[in-house]
Amino acid sequence: MPRRKLRDSPLPRPGFAKKPKNLADADPGHARAFDRCRELLDQLLQHDDAWVFDKPVDVYELGISDYYTMIPDPMDLGTVSSRLNRLRYADPRAFAEDVRLTFRNAMTFNDEDDAVYKSAAELSRIFESGWASILVELTPPQLERNKKLKEEMTRLPASWQGKAVAIMKEIGGCLQEVNRWTEVDFDKADEATLDKLEQLVAYATETDTSL
Repeated sequence: MPRRKLRDSPLPRPGFAKKPKNLADADPGHARAFDRCRELLDQLLQHDDAWVFDKPVDVYELGISDYYTMIPDPMDLGTVSSRLNRLRYADPRAFAEDVRLTFRNAMTFNDEDDAVYKSAAELSRIFESGWASILVELTPPQLERNKKLKEEMTRLPASWQGKAVAIMKEIGGCLQEVNRWTEVDFDKADEATLDKLEQLVAYATETDTSL
C-alpha cells in the first residue's frame, strides 16, 4: 500500500474516469482481444503482490490524507476487473490505459526504493509484455489508418502541424512532450478527431504548393 505521507490537506471525493462507451458500440473484431485482456488481468491478479493493487487505496486506514492531492485520478485492478466484466470498455486500449494508470499512480506516490513502487514496476513490466501480443490482434484497418495518418502528418510543414496539434489538444492524453518534441498518440484519438486530421492533411495537400 502507498506509505508516503506528505502535508495534511482536505480530502476531495475520489476521482472516477468518465464513463466509457458500452461494448455494444465497439468494434466486434475486438471480442478476441477482450478475452485476452481478461486472461492478462487474471495473470496480474494472481501475482503475489497483486493484493496491493486489487482495491482502491484506503487513505483513512493508511493515514495518507493528501493522497488525492497527488493522485487526482485513482485506479485499481479491482475496478478494472469490474469494468471489464460489465462491458464498460469500448476499446481494449481503454482497458490498457486503466491498468497503466493503476501502476503509474503507485509509482508517482511512492519513492523508488519503496516496496510498493518496485511491485508496481514489476507488474507493469508483466502487463506491457502481455499487452504487446494483444495489440497485434486489434483491428488491422484501424492500426493501418493510424500509421498512415502519422506518416502523412510528419511530412506537413510546421504551420500545418501546429493546426493538427490544436485539434489533438481537444483530447486529453493524446499529446506528450518527448525530448522537447511533441508526439501524438493516435490510439487515444476518437473517430471524429481522426476524421478532422485526415481532412486537414487532404486540405493541406491540395492547397500548399510546397507539398
